Amino acid sequence: MIDTSKFNVKTVKSTNAYGKFELSPLVGGFGHTLGNSLRRVLLITIPGAAITRIRVDGANHLFTTLPGVKEDLVEISLNLKKIKFIYNRDEPLTIHLGKKGSGEVTAADIENSALCKVANPEQHIATLSDSKSSIDMDIIVERGVGYTMAKEQKTDVVGEIILDATFTPVTKVNYVVEPTRLGKKSNYDKLTLDIWTDGSVEPLTALKMAAKDLIFSFGQIVDPKEFDSEVITIDSNPTAPGTDISIEEIELPLRVTNALKKAGYPTIDALIKAGRLEVSKAKNVGEKSLKIIDSWLKEKGFTWK
Repeated sequence: MIDTSKFNVKTVKSTNAYGKFELSPLVGGFGHTLGNSLRRVLLITIPGAAITRIRVDGANHLFTTLPGVKEDLVEISLNLKKIKFIYNRDEPLTIHLGKKGSGEVTAADIENSALCKVANPEQHIATLSDSKSSIDMDIIVERGVGYTMAKEQKTDVVGEIILDATFTPVTKVNYVVEPTRLGKKSNYDKLTLDIWTDGSVEPLTALKMAAKDLIFSFGQIVDPKEFDSEVITIDSNPTAPGTDISIEEIELPLRVTNALKKAGYPTIDALIKAGRLEVSKAKNVGEKSLKIIDSWLKEKGFTWK
């Protein structure tokens, strides 16, 4: 039996948002096995925190224009979705944003909380036009995994606006496998992992979480645990994990995003199923936009024909 458990994990570089790690020496073939598995898990299962709902003074719905504010509420909500939080509680947390007077409103203007910290305080939210302008809102932050769509959520609170939420803190993962030696033997692998996060989770922490998730999954094969659950028949044409994300996450120009929605491609899944050629036929979708989509899909581990 080959012992695959003995190898070193070396941190080559580490910041709060980027980490480079080397795993070596790995038994030949395990470089790609571990690299691909860890990459997929890092992009899918690592939990994070995001804004899920807002209550804005003077607004009862998303399609509202606030007096003295340059951006409409739709644009403000898109900016709010880009704010990342360091928050580790399971229950939702309400924090406050309030500012008065002309100038830029950023995530740094969100009221500090001992439980919740903004990871990217420089994120732009809105622009107040004059000294009499103001913005006042309650922000609900929740911890979760993956992505939730606003249309799938409900609220009984009058004036509460639900937002699409991206919880995943890992933004990009690359891996490279190279041959290496162990003594006189040269049939070993060295796996190099590059991990980028949004700053709310350190890359090494994310890597350890991904490894634990894999251990738990494989443990069910080695030592199965019984559980009570209804068996669900899987759709013959399922949506791939993580592809039910709104195309707004690609951060295309607004006119292109609107054109794609109008053409019937509101989600990443819709784009993938249609394919590049078909999407290119949509009005206002040029080669530059397609290259942006290509790059985004590749970074997230998706492919389209």
